[in-house]
Amino acid sequence: MNWPLLLIPLLLVSEPASALPEAEIQRYIDEAIKAGGGEVVIPPGVHMIEKGLVLKGAKKLRLIGLDAEETVLKLPPVAYAVASGITESGATRIAVKTQRGFKPGMRLKIEADGETDSFTKKPKPYHLAIVKAVEKDAIQLEAPLKFPVPDGTLIRHEDAPNLIEIRGASEEVYLEKLTLDGGRVENDPLIRGHAQLCAIFAAGAYSYEKGPTGPPVKKLRVSRCFIQNCHGRGIALYSVESAEIDGCTIRDTSDEAIDFDHFTVKSIATHNHIARSLIGVELNDAKDCLVAGNDFRECGTGINLWRWCKQPGLNEGNIIAQNVFESTRGNAVRIATGTKGNAIVQNEITGSGKNGIILSGEGQIVKANRITGSGMKAIAVNEGKHEIVE
Repeated sequence: MNWPLLLIPLLLVSEPASALPEAEIQRYIDEAIKAGGGEVVIPPGVHMIEKGLVLKGAKKLRLIGLDAEETVLKLPPVAYAVASGITESGATRIAVKTQRGFKPGMRLKIEADGETDSFTKKPKPYHLAIVKAVEKDAIQLEAPLKFPVPDGTLIRHEDAPNLIEIRGASEEVYLEKLTLDGGRVENDPLIRGHAQLCAIFAAGAYSYEKGPTGPPVKKLRVSRCFIQNCHGRGIALYSVESAEIDGCTIRDTSDEAIDFDHFTVKSIATHNHIARSLIGVELNDAKDCLVAGNDFRECGTGINLWRWCKQPGLNEGNIIAQNVFESTRGNAVRIATGTKGNAIVQNEITGSGKNGIILSGEGQIVKANRITGSGMKAIAVNEGKHEIVE
């Protein structure tokens, strides 16, 4: 897209090759949003982002680095601890084997069973507490625990930020030529941040029960970026319309490299290079999306398409085409229950640890895929009737 220069003022951040304060970068972003659009150019350097950059209600905003490899936005190492021994409910002190980064007033996400979830009717896989004080081998809490903490439980910062978060009725936000580093370092525990600790998180308003409850984020484009070392997703999209993820390299993410999540529609992921991620691309309650021409190397699962919400018409009309999958530990392509009429065509799959393609749902179209060296079956059918041309 050609940006109309008279309508889009250029906000050039100077001081090349030096680290900029997060507040200064956020100020330039806020000024562009207030002006109705703009171009914020980030110079080379490693710019530490502790609170997360927020783009809310942004229109025609372009955030671009001067050099894709040298312009780095980076989260600090995540705050976490590992419980030592069993801590019973009612306690106000948790003994820990190791910890890093906690401060008084922080909210803790304790990854052990908590209260019953109103949607699933099952215990939530976490409960919360607030830090009162930090000792060498323990964390003091402001209030007694409502639930026990088993030995070895992972405890992390409940309010850990995403590197870039896009909210509200944002439209035509472009992110280009940036390295986005999630801050994961050697010997960190396995943390799946889900909707936290992502490089890019974009979400319109929605609920599981009602679907979209406000305008989606529209026409987000992420191009020519390097995304790495994320505890959460590389790129996570919730209730987003017409997004484009193109020409990016995404590697070493503990969760999904690209996530087209609840009520994301008409979005594409093309020509991306994805390596060593738990899942390469996830489509969950997504519709009419395209995943094409991407390379997947050494991921747990290449592409995972599945249903969570119950609204009709979700998980239909997605196209998975002309991708290359090499050495996935699990299935290269997994299509789960509750999906319908998705196409998996002309993909090349080599050396998947489990199945090349595994199918559930109904009416999937599988044609002209080249599958070799699968640990289990080239194409496996769990349920449903599908159009399969081997």
